[in-house]
This record gives sequence, C-alpha cells and structure tokens, in this order.
Amino acid sequence: DATPVTKADFGAQALLMASLRSFFPHDSFVGEEDAEALRSDSQLAEAVWALVKEACSDFQSIIINNNADGSSRTTTTTSSLPGPASLEEMLELLDLAGRGQPGPRGRFWIMDPVDGTASFLRGQQYAVSLALVEDGREVLGVVCYPNLGLDGGGGGGIVAETSVDVHGCGVMLSSIRGEGTDYRRLLSTEPTGLGPARKLDRLSPPADLSALRFVDCLASKSSRLDIAEGLARQIGALPFPGVDLWSSHVRYAALMLGDDDDDGGNKEQEEKKGRNRHPSRACVWDHAGSQLLYTEMGGKVTDLEGREMDFGRGRTLAGNWGLVAAPEGVHGEVLRLVREWIE
Repeated sequence: DATPVTKADFGAQALLMASLRSFFPHDSFVGEEDAEALRSDSQLAEAVWALVKEACSDFQSIIINNNADGSSRTTTTTSSLPGPASLEEMLELLDLAGRGQPGPRGRFWIMDPVDGTASFLRGQQYAVSLALVEDGREVLGVVCYPNLGLDGGGGGGIVAETSVDVHGCGVMLSSIRGEGTDYRRLLSTEPTGLGPARKLDRLSPPADLSALRFVDCLASKSSRLDIAEGLARQIGALPFPGVDLWSSHVRYAALMLGDDDDDGGNKEQEEKKGRNRHPSRACVWDHAGSQLLYTEMGGKVTDLEGREMDFGRGRTLAGNWGLVAAPEGVHGEVLRLVREWIE
C-alpha cells in the first residue's frame, strides 16, 4: 500500500524474527514487511543491517536467578540479542514472515514491527505488536506503545497522539487467553526495562450509550466515517470522534486505557465498516494481539455479522465483514445500530 516504511520497520521485524525463530523453530511467522525493497536497494539494505547489528551489540540480557527461599535476584550481563548472522540471513528472515500465510490450523506468530509509521515519523503514537495464533484464534498478545505517556503511569490520562512519554519508554500491555490483561510501564531505569505488572480492571458497560467515546481515524480510507459519525450523533456520543488516532493498535489502546471527566473510565467504542458484505481487506497484523488484550478486559470484537474474527484465513481478515469493538455489555446494541445504518 502507500503507507511509509522506514529502516525501523525492517530492523524491528528482523530482530523479532531472529528471536522468535531461535526459540520456536517449528512455528510459522507472519509479518508486514518482506525483503523485496531491500534486495532492490543495496544501500538501504546495508543501512538496515547496520541498525540491526548495533541493536544486537547494545542489548543487555537479563538473567533472573530464583533462590531457594522463593525470592529472586536479577543479574544483568552483557550479551548479544539473538540476531541474524549476516545481511543475507536478515533478508531471509524478513521474507519468512513477509511471505507467511496464516492457515486454519497450526501456530503462527503475527507481528507488526512499527504500526503507525506515519505518526512514528512525527514523534507521535505508534505500536510494536506480537500475537501467537493457534488454529485461527489469538492465545497470546503483547503490544508496546513506546511513545505513550499516561498520567501517573497507572493507565489514567488520555490516549492521544500528543500524550508522549518524555520520562520513560512508554507502556506495554500483555495477555494470555483466560488470564486478563497486564499493564506495565517501560522504564530505562529498571534492569529488565519493565516496571511492575498491574492487572487492568475489566471494563464496565456505560449506563447509557451516549457515554460511549468513539475511537477512529479521520485520515483512514478504510473506515465508513459517515456511518460512524451518524451513529455517534444518533446516540449523543459527541464530539466525533472522541479520540482520533492513526495507528490501529493505538486505537485499541484507547479502548482500554485512559479516562476523562466526561466518561470517568474505560467506556469507549471503536468501529470499522466494510462495504456490501465484501470480505475484509484489513491485514491480520493490524489487529492480532490487540483484540485479545481488549476481550480479556471485557470488551467484545466481532464483524458486522456478529462472528468472531478469524485470523486463519491468510494475510487479511478475509473471513469477516467489517469490525465492531465495544464493551461486552453494550456490544449487541451497538452492532444492531450499526447494521441499521448500513442496511
């Protein structure tokens, strides 16, 4: 597509792939980038390779020793991040994920090395996402938001392009299916780079649909903004959108984090629309991982037919039509209203 790609996109995916393949050599992988652009531009390939080597050499490996009394001691030792041994291996790793095709059976790691490259280039919000999918369903999700700063580090404040963390390295959310969603700050002052984990509270449905806060992207060409705004006006959930964000994964973060004086908590709603029941062209890496984070907090995500999202139909969500995400307690009503607007 026409979205920008940077050295960071290629480098981050290569590093993710090197680590994942070293630990899970028999799994399959799906990533946004392949090596075609690098193979046709040797100067760019060398620049990305230099970035990858620098990241590997600067990495600090963390060893946690568990003591007999149940306590633990963290030791930092200088080591190398698992990485490609050569430029050619880096290109092969990029192609392995960039040409990967999720199927209905088996284990797939789905990654987006930099989701929101355009806003990343502006110093605004972006995400690094990773999901483990088994038989078409998410079982693990980890998403980092390196620029996201929230008041007090406890998940309060507003998720916005300008909510930039000037003191730390952002926020990480993680989920294992059935175990809720954990929140951590990313801190350069901690030996592991991670602050303490805190389980996020489950979402409470709003007393009235007018308390919903729509999360969308005014610059998006894939959303039916006319329908979304019409629905927002119908239920009194104004202004529209309540939150305007470029990165799809950061939009999911806005559904889970932050509060303001109007809604008092996590009462957000986000939606995307398909057209005429055509299969969705949304890429799996723009949603995998974040949907698990959201549903583990009490959110619900379906397509416009009310079906769960299927991550086992290739590189897009081709088995689904559109997408609606809302707190579970009001999702059915929101879906009904969206269908009325479309039909």
